Amino acid sequence: MPNQTTILAQHGLIKADTATWTDWQTIDSHRDKRFSFPLEWKQIQQILTDHPTLRPYLYLSTGLDGLVLLDVETGETANAQPLIFDTLSNKNNTMFQMVEQYIRRWNETTPTKTLIQQGRTDEAKQQIDHATALAPTALMELIYQLVPWKELNDRQYQRMTALNVRKNEEYPSRQFDRHLVKLLQQTKPCIGGEGALEKTFDKPITVYRGEIDKSVHMGLSWTSNLEVAEKFAGRFGRQGTIWKTVLEPEKILAAYADDGEHEVLAIVSENTVNNVREFS
Repeated sequence: MPNQTTILAQHGLIKADTATWTDWQTIDSHRDKRFSFPLEWKQIQQILTDHPTLRPYLYLSTGLDGLVLLDVETGETANAQPLIFDTLSNKNNTMFQMVEQYIRRWNETTPTKTLIQQGRTDEAKQQIDHATALAPTALMELIYQLVPWKELNDRQYQRMTALNVRKNEEYPSRQFDRHLVKLLQQTKPCIGGEGALEKTFDKPITVYRGEIDKSVHMGLSWTSNLEVAEKFAGRFGRQGTIWKTVLEPEKILAAYADDGEHEVLAIVSENTVNNVREFS
């Protein structure tokens, strides 16, 4: 399983500590320009000193989106600032006190691993669900990796959580997808009960994939709806390619029941696809 640093690098995330001081210099260089950051480095240092299980993360891939504090014991996250302020403000004490108060209650939260060891698995699952549901999309995969899955020993629940995380991650890492494929192959679809996460098929289905970047050609994500594929092929003003293939039921790793994108996960061979449309 990859370490946290690897996952962060794959997602354009940078750990914000003294080892990456240049990140904070970047923030300081923007502080007196267009952007204002409610917390200063000395305030963040104080929070980290008071709460040793916290880790700060900067999401930089889209231009200093913001700072997130993560509790590695529970997966709890908090935006330490409301992303980026467009108006300059030096009144940081109120924001600092609010963040401190919010995080202080984490000290009273039992770590997920401890809950599992104590046999309180229902509480552990509630904690995991809460952490992944409220996490910034850029950190959902990292929070998933923090869960002590071996100790929990519930592969079906892990399948459900992994599929939910992948659904909400804009760009899941290749490492995550490799683990996901193995997990899906070893578990059964989550189809029971009201609002089931997955659906299954008993006959072949036609699926499509819209791409704007051939470097990810033949990725896991397909859709049974051509219009959805067309939207993905035309994202960001680009003109991409739409591929088509027919999947036998046994080739389908998972299919989301009601996600609006009719997404199907499958490993597709290059020689089984047809080019529906390639824009010039």
